[in-house]
Amino acid sequence: MILISVTSSEIVATEGGKLLGKIVFTLSDGSMDILHTYAYESGRGIGSMLMSKAVEWANEYSYTIVPSCSFAKKYLDRIKGA
Repeated sequence: MILISVTSSEIVATEGGKLLGKIVFTLSDGSMDILHTYAYESGRGIGSMLMSKAVEWANEYSYTIVPSCSFAKKYLDRIKGA
């Protein structure tokens, strides 16, 4: 089972103690700036799982997401168009 956890500067995906991917972000003035999205195993949807958690977390704490990372921007554009 894939576990997603949030720290003060990262969202991390692990499975059985193995790091599958992470998002690195900063928080400032009501914004969550997503700097990088890393998925270490392709084809499993890890990046999308991480971004889904980022959106959920940002909404819960009333942060606006700033997608400095190209993957984050593409993900947000895709879900806005859905």
